[in-house]
Amino acid sequence: MRKPASLTAVAEPPNESVSQEPRTRVGLRFDPRLAEGALAGERLAALLEAAPQAEAQGFDVLWVAERPTSEAALVPSALVLCASVAMRTERLRIASGLLPLPFYHPLRVAEDAASLDGLSAGRFELGVGLGADPGALVHFGVDAEERIARFEEALDLIAAAWRGPLEFPGHFFPTENVEIHPRPVQPGGPPLWIGVEAPAAQRRVAERRQGLVLRAGVSAGPYLEALAPGQPSRVAFLLGSDTDAPPLSNGHREIVCCDWVLPMAPDLEPEAIAPEVERLAERAASLRLGTAD
Repeated sequence: MRKPASLTAVAEPPNESVSQEPRTRVGLRFDPRLAEGALAGERLAALLEAAPQAEAQGFDVLWVAERPTSEAALVPSALVLCASVAMRTERLRIASGLLPLPFYHPLRVAEDAASLDGLSAGRFELGVGLGADPGALVHFGVDAEERIARFEEALDLIAAAWRGPLEFPGHFFPTENVEIHPRPVQPGGPPLWIGVEAPAAQRRVAERRQGLVLRAGVSAGPYLEALAPGQPSRVAFLLGSDTDAPPLSNGHREIVCCDWVLPMAPDLEPEAIAPEVERLAERAASLRLGTAD
């Protein structure tokens, strides 16, 4: 497969050390479904083969969605697929997009993410969300009224666990005399991305100095307004199959680090996956040039 000449690689993590120079990455998102009569093994194998192809085509990051207990969803556990992608690639950054954090114990997530960070030589990024599927909330025994509080506390515990030994007097996850192993390769741990849309939630992401994940039609204004002076902005926009790339300012302040994330069609047959990666690489090249339609 040929690599579009205009699709250059940007492999650095979008963390606090980035400069204020605007920088855009283009990602590819796997959120596959299993069509009736299809074989899960064949589809997963084809997806894994698509990962090095995406790397060769110049994509910067591969995002892997997760839909536990969802009918026909092919990836109930994103971190498992992320680990397989890490072993098949060398430069491509790998992100969970998004892990429904309330369904997990945060120490488990912290250790798994740190393990993935080491396995990928510092290429992993942890994207998390609230978990919006009501059925999955029931299956995992999560009280819907406690979901946000569990989510916020889990974020605090993960960040603390990556820093070193901890005593954490939490309400849901009280922790004493714990140190996770292995420690992350990236200083401070993998870059964190948080998928929320409500203005108040966006402001909390800014206060945490983390990246924000949005659908393309949702304004990042509340997040941008809440950033501290000099704090880099990081926003990932999940584009639809036909949606335009949004502006990088929203009338507030410029988005310094932006991910445009292109969706792989969820129901592709295995033989159609490779051509689709190449087609999306062409669209990615146009995004970099600012000519996406």
